[in-house]
Amino acid sequence: MYEVGFALPKKRRGGLLGMVVEGKYEIRCKMSDSRSRLSGYKYKKIAEEKKNQLNNLVQKIPKIDYFFKPTTFLNEVENYESTQKTLASCSNSGTSTTDVTYIQNVTSSESCSNNTTEKDNVPIVDSISEDPAEWVINDLTIDRLLLKEIKQNIDYDLLSTKLEFGNKTRYLKKSVFYRKLLNGEQQLRKFLIYSRSKNAVFCIPCRLFGGSTKLATEGLMDWRNVIKIVKQHEVSKEHTNCQIVFLRRSNNIGRIDSDLCIQINNEIDYWKNVLKRVIAVIKKLGSRGLPFRGSVEKFGSQNNGNFMMCLELISEFDPFLSNHIVQHGNPGSGHTSYLSSTTCDEIITLITTQVTNVIIKEIKSAKYFSIVIDSTPDISHTDQLAYVIRYVRDDGFPVERFMCFLPNIGHKSETLETAVLSFLTKHDIDINNCRGQSYDNAANMSGIYSGLQARIVKKNPYAYYVPCAAHSLNLVGTCVAECVKEGLSFFNTIQHLYSFFSASTRRWDILKSSLTLGKKVVKRADGTRWSARHEACDSLYQNYDGIMKNLSLLEEDNFEKATTRCEAAGLRRQLDRFETVFMTVFWNTILERFNSTSKELQKVNIDLGIVVKLYESLINFITSIRNDKCFNEYVILAKKIKSEEYEFDKVRTKKRKLQADETRENEVHMTGSDKLRIETYFTILDRVKSELEKRCAAYTNTFDKYDFLTNLILLSPEEITQKANKLQELYSDDLEKSFACECVHFRAYLQSINTNIDGVIELSIHLRGNNLDTVFPNVDIALRMLLCMAITNCSAERSFSTLKRVKNYLRASMEGDKLNSLSLLAIETELVNKMDFDAIIDDFATQKSRRKPMSTRH
Repeated sequence: MYEVGFALPKKRRGGLLGMVVEGKYEIRCKMSDSRSRLSGYKYKKIAEEKKNQLNNLVQKIPKIDYFFKPTTFLNEVENYESTQKTLASCSNSGTSTTDVTYIQNVTSSESCSNNTTEKDNVPIVDSISEDPAEWVINDLTIDRLLLKEIKQNIDYDLLSTKLEFGNKTRYLKKSVFYRKLLNGEQQLRKFLIYSRSKNAVFCIPCRLFGGSTKLATEGLMDWRNVIKIVKQHEVSKEHTNCQIVFLRRSNNIGRIDSDLCIQINNEIDYWKNVLKRVIAVIKKLGSRGLPFRGSVEKFGSQNNGNFMMCLELISEFDPFLSNHIVQHGNPGSGHTSYLSSTTCDEIITLITTQVTNVIIKEIKSAKYFSIVIDSTPDISHTDQLAYVIRYVRDDGFPVERFMCFLPNIGHKSETLETAVLSFLTKHDIDINNCRGQSYDNAANMSGIYSGLQARIVKKNPYAYYVPCAAHSLNLVGTCVAECVKEGLSFFNTIQHLYSFFSASTRRWDILKSSLTLGKKVVKRADGTRWSARHEACDSLYQNYDGIMKNLSLLEEDNFEKATTRCEAAGLRRQLDRFETVFMTVFWNTILERFNSTSKELQKVNIDLGIVVKLYESLINFITSIRNDKCFNEYVILAKKIKSEEYEFDKVRTKKRKLQADETRENEVHMTGSDKLRIETYFTILDRVKSELEKRCAAYTNTFDKYDFLTNLILLSPEEITQKANKLQELYSDDLEKSFACECVHFRAYLQSINTNIDGVIELSIHLRGNNLDTVFPNVDIALRMLLCMAITNCSAERSFSTLKRVKNYLRASMEGDKLNSLSLLAIETELVNKMDFDAIIDDFATQKSRRKPMSTRH
C-alpha cells in the first residue's frame, strides 16, 4: 500500500509528505513498512554516476595486445604455413590429422619433419594405424580412436583379398559391409573394418572391448562363409554388449564435459556401493522376519535397531562403509546418506514389488493355478486373510506362493468372494484359468450352496474344490476321540496331567528329575493338530512308571496343599487303571501313523494321487488291525506296564430281574476284556475307517479323471484312449481332440526309455526337462492342471507363523503395505535372495528425482 503526496514548501506542506528540489515539486512514495522510495530523477542520476565510474575504470585498464609479444603479419603467415606442412607430411605417412594434441615446449616427431623448429603450442600428431591388426589395445588407444571417425577401409582394392578354397577362388565383396533389410533397404555395417596386413575382417567394438570370436582376435578370412558368420555375429549377445560399451564410451569421450562425466560416474559408483550394502542388510533382516528400527536412529547408539546395528557391524570390516558412516552417518535432516529409515522403507517396497511381479509373471506363464485361503487374528485382534496361489513353474515343479494378507475381510462368503476376485482382477489374472480351490472345512468356505467354493464355481465351473487333506485327517481323529466314553476320558486325562505338572515349577522339576536320558516330558494334548496329541500320548507311554511315582510322591507329601495332594491322587488312580494303560498303547500306535501321514500331506510337492494313496493306506492299516489277534498284542504290551486287571471286573454285576417266563440260560456275561475289545477297540476302529472312507471320497472323485496319467505303462492303449477322451470332453477348451493319441504316443515313449518315473511330479519334470512339452503339448497341459490343484491350505497356515514373528507385541501397530512387504520378504526368501542388486538400484533411482545420481540414463 502506497501513500502519495506533492512536495510543497515547508510552511505549506501540512500533513503531506514532500520536498522541494531546485524549485520543483517532487513526488515521493511512502511504502507501508515506513521505507522511502526514490524518485525516477534520483534513480537516473545514480545510474549516470555509476556509468561514468565504469568508463574511467576501463580507460585505466591496458588493452589485450599489451599482454602479448608484438608479431607481424609475415610471422603469422610463416607459422601457419609450417603448421600446414607438418600436418600434410603426417597425413602422407598414414597418420590421421584429426587427432592433434597441443603440448608446450616439446619437439615434434622426427617421422613427420626434420625442419620443424621448437615453438610454443606446436601441434603434434599421435600415430595410430588404420589397420586394426596393428592396434595396441589400451585405454589411450581406445580414447584416441573414439575421438575420430574410424575408417572401415572399404575403398581398398578388394581384388588383393584373393584366397584359394580348393579349386575355387574367393574374394572379399563389399556386400559384406552392408546389411540387406527385409524391406529391401541396405544398411552399412559400421562395426566391420578390413585389415590389409592380415587380409581379414575385424569387428571394431569386439576388437576394442574384449570380444572372444575370430572377428575380435585373429580376424575372419573365410570369404566362403563370411556373410553367414557376420549375420550370426551381429545378433550375438557378446557383440551387442561390446556395441553398447562402444557407444557409451564414444558419447563420453567425444563430449567436452568428459571430466565431468567421469566425476559423475565415480559418484554413481560410490552411491551404488552404499546402496548395495544397504540392500544386502535389508534382504537378510527381512528374510528372518526381524525388526528394523530402534527407538533411536543414530549410529553409535545402543538402541538404534537391527538395521543400523548390521551396518555398524559390516563397517568394522569394510573401510568403505566405515568411511561413509563417518562422513554421512548422523548428518541430520536435509542431508543425503541413504542410511535412514525412509530409504529403508522405500527399498523394502521396491523389493516387494519386484518379488510380486516375478510371481505374477510366473503365474501368467503357467496359466493354470489354484487358490488357497485361510484367516487368523493377529496380535492386534485384526483378522488377516492369507492369500496363496499354487501353480507349476517352467521346470514342471509345483509351487505355492504367498501373495499378501487382506485385513478385516470378514467371514461371510460374499465378502470373501469379493476379496478373492478383486485381488485377481487387480493383478490381471484370469479367474477362468483357475483349476482348483483348497480351504478348511468351515461352512463359509466349503458350503456346497452358498460357501466360497460354490460362489467361485459359479464364476468358473472348472475350479474344483478340494478340501484340505491335513484338516480332514484332523477331523477324523476328533470324531474318533469323541465316539466312545473311554477315548474321551483318556485324552482329558493326559491334558489334565500336563496342566497339573506345568502349573508349578516345583512339580515340573520333580517330573524332570525322574526322566531318563532321551525321554520326553508330558505334552499338551489340546492342540489344533493331532501331532500334538501324538506327542502327548507318546511322552506318557515312554515315562509311564516315572509319572506314577511322581504322582504318588506328591500325594503323600504333607508339605503340599490339600488340593494338590487330592488332584495328584485322582490322576494316579486314573492312570492306575488297566484300561488307561491299554488306551495309551493303542492310541500311541494309531496316532503315530496319523502323524506321519499328516506331515506328508502338508508338503508342497504333493499331488492328488499321493493324497488318495495315503488315505487308502490308512484305511488298509485300520482294517488290518481290526481283529482279536491285534487286540491281544496290545493287551500284552499294556501288561508290561501294569498287570491285567479290568475295572469292569471289580464291580459287582447287577442281575436283571427275570419275568415269569424267562430263564438265565441264554444270558451273555461280558468280561472286562470283552467289554474293552467290543465297545472300545472295535468301535474306535470302525469309526476311523468310516470317516477315512468318507473323507477319501472327496479326493478320489476328482483324481479319477486323471488317474490314467499315473499308470500309462500299466494300462492298455484302449483303456488310455477311453479315459483320455473323457478328460478331453471335460476340458474341451483346454485339450485338443488329439489328446488321446498323444497319451498313447507318450506311453510308447515311456516304455522305450526304460526309466522308472514315479509320480505325476516326476513325470512333469521329465517332460519339461527334456523339452518334450513341444512334442506332447496336451499331455503337458493335463499334467499342469492336475499339479496346480491345491491339496491343503497348509501354506496359508504357515504364513500365520510368520505373521506372529513379524507383527509381535512390540510391533502391534504395523499394518497395511508395510506388514505385507515384511511378510513377503520373510516367506518368499527364495525369490528375495535371487533379486539382482542393480535392478533394485535402478528402480530406486528412477522412482523419483534423487539427491544423488544413481544412473547414467538421461
